[in-house]
Amino acid sequence: MIKYYLLTAAMCVAPFLFAQTEVVSSQERAGFSNGVIYNLPKTVLGIEVEAVKTIKLAGPYYRYSERYLGTKDVITENSTTWSVKSVKIVLKSKPDPNNSFTVKLDPASGASYITLTPNGTLFGVNIPFNPNKMSSSPAPQNETTPNLSFSGAVLNEEALQANSVAKMAELSAKQIYRIRDSRLNLITGDNDKLPDGDALALMLSNLDKSEKELTALFVGKTVSVSSTITFDVTPEKQMKNEVLFRLSTLGGIVSKDDLSGQPYYINVADISDKNIATNQKSGPSGLYYRIPGVADVSVIDPTGNILINKKINLAQFGTVQALSASIFNKNTVKIQFDPLTGALISIEK
Repeated sequence: MIKYYLLTAAMCVAPFLFAQTEVVSSQERAGFSNGVIYNLPKTVLGIEVEAVKTIKLAGPYYRYSERYLGTKDVITENSTTWSVKSVKIVLKSKPDPNNSFTVKLDPASGASYITLTPNGTLFGVNIPFNPNKMSSSPAPQNETTPNLSFSGAVLNEEALQANSVAKMAELSAKQIYRIRDSRLNLITGDNDKLPDGDALALMLSNLDKSEKELTALFVGKTVSVSSTITFDVTPEKQMKNEVLFRLSTLGGIVSKDDLSGQPYYINVADISDKNIATNQKSGPSGLYYRIPGVADVSVIDPTGNILINKKINLAQFGTVQALSASIFNKNTVKIQFDPLTGALISIEK
């Protein structure tokens, strides 16, 4: 994917050394036949919802747990439930068709080439494209496959040859107590010959594993499986308690239109400074960019608890500005923009 981005970027940053410097808006008049068209971005909220599927499995000997192990704290029937573990917000962007511009460069200008992102938004002037700037999302984590079965490998020969479940439960319980005795002897040093160091640790670990697997045959086991679903939201205006998704205790995350699940809401409040002036009339050589607005974004569960609340820069909640033409009059200048919000990051002369 990165190679594709770099290739696309390389195609977008070819130098334009034989054109006159001018920038026009596609909303005002047609662009140049040999100009470079770029869009300002719209910020996309990637709402990453991690849901946990909890599976409870009753052990095959649960009816005998009180008789042989002296416990009533057991799973007696299989069940599956879902819950939301965490919510994260990552930023993405897409082109804003209402803010498209065409630039025609002057060979005497300090700008030798324009850098665009693969989706056609403005990235910079006289700088190479960096695909790592295109998303604030971390690298995905590999998910492990849970073990949903009970292991019979730890049962001894006598238990495996038993002719009833009750007898198998009795022999399995006796095996658990023998494991506990063996562990105690190793810890207290009652054995004539004791292993040292790593060998002792390995033996204790194997005994713990065997006891856990045998005990699960009586008390059952609980397995949790995590899955992450991303909802892309592009706010065009403020949002108040709009349904983002629904969670069904049996089916997990479902669409917002599926009434079998409880609703989770998103709020987006515009808290931008409205005193920032817009300056789009900077002359024919101005390069247009964004001053992003600020939004207060939150996701709320069905009971009103706030799962996440962040102040986020949104391109579409801000204003469009233009760089002064004098920036490009002398030496080559390097300019970088934020591809997620359209904001001006740096100017180097």
